[in-house]
Amino acid sequence: MSLIEGVIFDMDGLVLDTERLGYEAYLRSARKFGFQVNDRVHMYLAGRTEPTVVAGLHELYGDEHDVQTWRKDILAEKRKVLEEHGGRPGKKPGLLELLNYLAERGLPHALASSSSRDQVKSLLSSEHLCHAFPQMVTGDMVTRSKPDPEIFLDAAALLEASPNRCLVLEDSAVGIKAAVAGGFIPVFVFDDISAEGRVDGDIRVRIPLDNPHSAGSLARYAPRDLSGVMGIIEALES
Repeated sequence: MSLIEGVIFDMDGLVLDTERLGYEAYLRSARKFGFQVNDRVHMYLAGRTEPTVVAGLHELYGDEHDVQTWRKDILAEKRKVLEEHGGRPGKKPGLLELLNYLAERGLPHALASSSSRDQVKSLLSSEHLCHAFPQMVTGDMVTRSKPDPEIFLDAAALLEASPNRCLVLEDSAVGIKAAVAGGFIPVFVFDDISAEGRVDGDIRVRIPLDNPHSAGSLARYAPRDLSGVMGIIEALES
């Protein structure tokens, strides 16, 4: 009997290079609105559903600032940035190798993304990956956002996999926390966007934020990229 019964993928920043494009949108919009934005802010917000992103902005900057208008501008900038890249965010390193490996091994896998189903399908289609994830759970299919494990538990149910025999591949802190809370095998693939810069606006972050690298301390494994997941599976099966 195989130890690993399934693999669950996050999408943004893990399957697709959307977080880098999204961070560029944050930076552009922050310059216009005067908000402080850096990679710690990005990691704090990454992996959330849209309503909890807005709630996170209120936590970061205070209720007296119009974060909802700012958020609308960020989303508009995201669309512009994606258009500038030809509508294609790009695949993350090691993705195709890992998908081929899972197919060869007959290991079932699913996608569990906090983005909406329409967004997920559109982005996967742009990279010709719709066929790669026949099983998926999206943010508009759950009632609780990460770090609640609901989305991963639903994905595991689709795979008929036990959480403790299922890898969850994540690049966000809330995603890793959700995997731990659900009893999964958490794998952190760090999506480092620190080189993209920062904006030190007058509207400052009001709460202490963790170093983005620290999410890896919560995970059981932290490979350099998705190709490293194959070695993890081989080691667990040996």
